[in-house]
Amino acid sequence: MLELPFSLLSPPASVPGIDIRIIVAVAFTGAAAYYDIFNKKWVPDALLWGFLAASLLLNVVFFDSAIFTQAIAIAIIIAALTYVLYRMGQLGGADVLVMASIALAIPYLPKPLLAASQAVPYPFFLSMLAPTGIAFILHMLVRFIPYISRQLAQGKVKFTVQKVAGPALIVISLLIFGTIVSSLPVTLPASYFAIIGFLGVSLVFFSLFMPEIKASMVEKIPTSQLQCEDVMALEQMPELSKKLKLSPVISEKAIAALKRAKVKSVPVYTGMPFFLPYLFIGLAFTLLFGDLLYYIAFGI
Repeated sequence: MLELPFSLLSPPASVPGIDIRIIVAVAFTGAAAYYDIFNKKWVPDALLWGFLAASLLLNVVFFDSAIFTQAIAIAIIIAALTYVLYRMGQLGGADVLVMASIALAIPYLPKPLLAASQAVPYPFFLSMLAPTGIAFILHMLVRFIPYISRQLAQGKVKFTVQKVAGPALIVISLLIFGTIVSSLPVTLPASYFAIIGFLGVSLVFFSLFMPEIKASMVEKIPTSQLQCEDVMALEQMPELSKKLKLSPVISEKAIAALKRAKVKSVPVYTGMPFFLPYLFIGLAFTLLFGDLLYYIAFGI
C-alpha cells in the first residue's frame, strides 16, 4: 500500500504567518463575495487568479515543508471535487477558485480568534462547510418556501410515487441514523440533534420540490445573448442536448453549435443563487469561533 509522507488529519501546533494568511483570505473572499452580489455573480478573473497566486506565495514566503505539502494536497483535492460540480453546473468557476485559494492560504487553524479551544484535527476548509451550508440553506428556504406554498395552493405540484420515493428514503435514513446515535454510550447535546434535524428536514424539502425550484430559476435566452459560464437547463431540451452533445456550462463551442443548428433560444438558469457570500460567512465564523459541529458534539 502506498503511504503518504504526511497526514491531512495531523494539524500542526502552529502555522507560520497565520495572521497574514487570515488577512489575505478574508480580503480576497470578501471582495469576491461583493462582486458575486453586486456584479451579477461575475467575479473579475484578475481577482480570482490573484487570490490563488497570493495564497501560493504565502506558502513560499512562510515556507514550512510539511505545511506546504499539506496545503497543496488539500487545495488540489478541493479543486478536483468542486471542479466536477462546476462541470455539472452546480457551482460557478469563481466558487472553485475561491475555495481552493482559501484551502491553500489557511490549511489549518491552530486557534480560533475568539475561542480558547485548540484546532480540530482536520483541515480548516472542512470546518467552514457547516456554517457555510447552514447560511446557504437558510437563504434558500426563505426564498423558496413562499414560492412552493403558492404552487401548492394553486394545485400546480403533482405528487407521484417517483416524486416522493427519494424524500421517503431520506426520512427512513434519518430515522435509522437517529436510532443508532441515540443508542451510543455517549450523550450528545440537544443542539447537535437540532442542527442534524434542521439539515435533514431541509434536505427532504429540497429533494421533494427540486423540479419546481429548478424550473422557477429558468429563463429562455436568445442564442445571440448567451455568455460563457451560463448554465443551461438541459433537462428541458433533452433531444437537442443529446444531438449537439451539450454540457450544462455554456462554452464558446456550445454557442457556435447552437448557432449552426439555428436554435433561436435556450433555457438558462438565470435565477441561480449566489454562493460566495455564504462562503465568506463560513470563513468568518470559523476564524472567529472554530468548528461549529465539533463544538456542538463535544461541548468544547
